[in-house]
Amino acid sequence: MQVSPFTPYFGPTTTKPTSNAGSTNPTGATAASASGNSKLLSKGDDVVQEFLDYAKMNPMERMRANILKGMGMTEDDLKNMSPEQQKAVEQKIAQLIQQQLQKSANKTGQVVDISA
Repeated sequence: MQVSPFTPYFGPTTTKPTSNAGSTNPTGATAASASGNSKLLSKGDDVVQEFLDYAKMNPMERMRANILKGMGMTEDDLKNMSPEQQKAVEQKIAQLIQQQLQKSANKTGQVVDISA
């Protein structure tokens, strides 16, 4: 399995509609869209939290997260597997990390944690 460098780090992006058609109050929101806005806000908060969690990861954790996402899995999915399945997935992740590191071996600063 090969992980594409174009794999998005976060889920699909959503755009907020800009049309004010049918607005009944000065803010331009109808009663129905007001409840929709709260859903957008909570989804926005989730995206912000997801970004902050990702930003706190070190480079190896990010690489692992990207590989898991490319495999269509999460850490929770991995935890819910049997020990044999976990071992097989961990070996595959290690193999893919090795391949990525070898591919970028001549590039400087690929896996350097400068936060310390």
